[in-house]
Amino acid sequence: MRDRLNADPLASIVALLRPRTVLSKFVSGAGSWAVQYPNYGQPSFCLMLKGSCWLSLDSAEPFLMEPGDYVLLPATPGFRMGSDLEAMDRPTMRIADASPAGEIRHGTQGDEAAVRMLGGYFLFDPTSAPLLVGLLPTVVHIKAADSGAARLTWIARAIDEENTTPRPGGDAILTRLVEIMLIEALRWRPTQDDAPISGLLAGLANARMADALRLIHEDVARRWTIEVLAKKVGMSRAAFAARFTQILGVPPMEYVLRWRMALAKDMLWHDGLSLGEVAHAIGYQSASAFSTAFSRSVGLSPSTFARTGRTYAPA
Repeated sequence: MRDRLNADPLASIVALLRPRTVLSKFVSGAGSWAVQYPNYGQPSFCLMLKGSCWLSLDSAEPFLMEPGDYVLLPATPGFRMGSDLEAMDRPTMRIADASPAGEIRHGTQGDEAAVRMLGGYFLFDPTSAPLLVGLLPTVVHIKAADSGAARLTWIARAIDEENTTPRPGGDAILTRLVEIMLIEALRWRPTQDDAPISGLLAGLANARMADALRLIHEDVARRWTIEVLAKKVGMSRAAFAARFTQILGVPPMEYVLRWRMALAKDMLWHDGLSLGEVAHAIGYQSASAFSTAFSRSVGLSPSTFARTGRTYAPA
């Protein structure tokens, strides 16, 4: 529980997400080609190793991925990927292949690959995944020249090596590598030109909002109010509330509630704590007050949620 009640927002969120079950494989392409994949829903990543290709998520405008670029999709939507924009208009429909063996080839089969990338999937704990997905942009695109890209390249290659050459302790190493990869990706600070309008990355990149997030995560049980948080970060109540909502995408007390409920779901399922213990840990004065707030937020009573556990995946 200590890892989840941490002053570092990234450390506490990653501890709650419990990233695991990695599958990685190489994808290559030659000639003119384009493919379209349906909504996958789970987190995935891609590291461009050679050449470049276009990526378009759902109906969004395509963007170019170049050598050394890293892409993180917190909840992989339907997407198109291709060698050129003209080919992207007539993609071949594909289904994600979860088998660990082999390399996926797009386009001309016999020619030398003009494009090569390393792609992978992993899983978040289903009770906590909506917390991160709701606070991140649809895509995190870290360019080769950005700070941290070199470390992500090393981590992605290490993940592939552990997957392709199984050795004792491999599962434990993969779990740690995925945690490090996720933290590195979330450490990324976008430039002003391509900064997300709102979300966790934007909040952590803003000094005062990052201070507010650290305060909330450090002492989630405190009876936080907008006035108290605003004073702590040196802002007026109105200015703080407006700025927090603009940058994080949710009002301050809504964020506090979401984080408390995420912790509560994790404690109920993984720790088997009583309602009173959970209520005390996240700042409710009684089990009944906590139960009412949980039912209103999650749509299930705490006892029902604890019984159903992972079979219930909140939207």
